[in-house]
Amino acid sequence: MQPRPEIKGWCPGAFAPMPSGDGLLIRAKAIGARLTAAQAREIARIAKDCGNGLIDLSQRAQLQLRGISEATIVEALRRLETIGMLAPNADAERVANVIASPLTGLAPGAFDANALAAELAAALQRDATLRALQPKFLFLLDDGGALSLKGVEADIRIEAATKGEIALRVAGVADRAALVAEKDALDAALRLARAFIELRDRHANRFRRVRTLVEALGAQALAGAAGLELRGFARTHAPAQRAHIYGAQRCGTIAYAGVGAPFGRWRESELAAVADFAQGAGAGELRLTPWRALLIVTPEIEAARKIVAQAQDHDLITSADDERLAVVACPGAPECPQALAETRAHVMDLAPLAQKFVGADGVGLHLSGCAKGCARQSAAPITLTACVDGFDLIENGGADGAPHLRSLTFAAVMRELSARASGMPQ
Repeated sequence: MQPRPEIKGWCPGAFAPMPSGDGLLIRAKAIGARLTAAQAREIARIAKDCGNGLIDLSQRAQLQLRGISEATIVEALRRLETIGMLAPNADAERVANVIASPLTGLAPGAFDANALAAELAAALQRDATLRALQPKFLFLLDDGGALSLKGVEADIRIEAATKGEIALRVAGVADRAALVAEKDALDAALRLARAFIELRDRHANRFRRVRTLVEALGAQALAGAAGLELRGFARTHAPAQRAHIYGAQRCGTIAYAGVGAPFGRWRESELAAVADFAQGAGAGELRLTPWRALLIVTPEIEAARKIVAQAQDHDLITSADDERLAVVACPGAPECPQALAETRAHVMDLAPLAQKFVGADGVGLHLSGCAKGCARQSAAPITLTACVDGFDLIENGGADGAPHLRSLTFAAVMRELSARASGMPQ
């Protein structure tokens, strides 16, 4: 039997640093999608001065600094506060978890998701009742404009609907929503969050997230407790496509350069370079995304193309066809104490093979250091989960799925995947 990984139930923060194999992991708290070039440059400097120079861009569109030490954390927090990326206190940091449409305010959308994110975060921080939300409880604001967040999981979603109305959705329900006037959206979302706390407490704290509550009690039980009614309302926006994320892109009256670091891991020099690109050829502004890419806003498409060329000189990802996008991997050992094997040492070998198996979202292989599957919660065509004797291979499942093959050495993994990719019989 494999050892069961410990489920923390919380994300690393500045006030709640997470111990890892390479030191403390902290998060530069962003509310909304906007990041200035000056903020990005200072985060790179903090990573260099106070950590090990590595920064992860998470699936929650947050920058996480690695290798912070007990001796440097006070300075790191002081400098994050100076650039406006430190929450007022631990309670505020824990509950204000909000993702906003990456291009909101730049491309046409039904509402300004960044402005609403700031209002929502402030309301969450003021309300003592809402401090009881689980630390991973996530709100999402999708303005209905470019780069839809349809494929991003969240507990409560605030989405553009018909003109003048907002759709409130809850996790696990794709075909129904509560429709409210735009001016009432924030209040309704907060009522849903309070209703979740009330029902969770009534059931002995059995439900950690909205999805599990909905599965047990039904979505209308939650909506009803919030004074809302769900009715049939299908999403009209398709998930963002990689072809529209990476490279030089034009969107309405603006343009942007989509740039990623392999497997979401940025070196401080790379983030500093991107900040310089944004300040030089761009508009001094970047946008954070849950797809582990940064969007560098530019006044015209030629400037975006210039930035893409500069990013390529740093071996960053600038094309949706980059084979490195076909692999999703967690940090693995020794960085993560839960991991049973290295992961990052193998990703470059796996990338060309992973590209042969890509699904609709462009991912062909998920490499996980343990059965938690932190890097990807949904199924992948091929998942490799580290075990005490090597890797288990799972087909069309997640890291905790039933293995098709067990305890493979990495050499055996490569042979198996090569054979599958070439169509050879097993």
